[in-house]
Amino acid sequence: MTAAVTPDGSLLDTARRLADAERRGDVGALEDLIGADYAGYDPAGRHQDRAVVLRAYADGLVRVTILDQSELSTRVVGQVGLVTGVSEFQGRQGDERFDFRLRFLDVYAWRDGRWQLVASQDTRLPR
Repeated sequence: MTAAVTPDGSLLDTARRLADAERRGDVGALEDLIGADYAGYDPAGRHQDRAVVLRAYADGLVRVTILDQSELSTRVVGQVGLVTGVSEFQGRQGDERFDFRLRFLDVYAWRDGRWQLVASQDTRLPR
């Protein structure tokens, strides 16, 4: 028997916790929120998996100073959750400063009574 999927509110809360973990560089929270089978594409179209994302935060390669989100929308289809929105990112990646705005699509799977990020696509927006 499959457990019932929670309402959209839980999905939106999970998406907000993910953004907060990125903002704070909280690797433990990121490990919990990002599925082992995660696959995504950054705004430059580069593939990233869970290990790449976690390593970037753990090694201090990525430091987010501002991460604001707007236009958030959620949709649940069976045991899959979709979150779309716009993010404003500022921070550093290595020695390079970044400041960009992007539209994102995050795909979550309902597993073991919680949502986990399993895929994402980011598209850079003009300023």
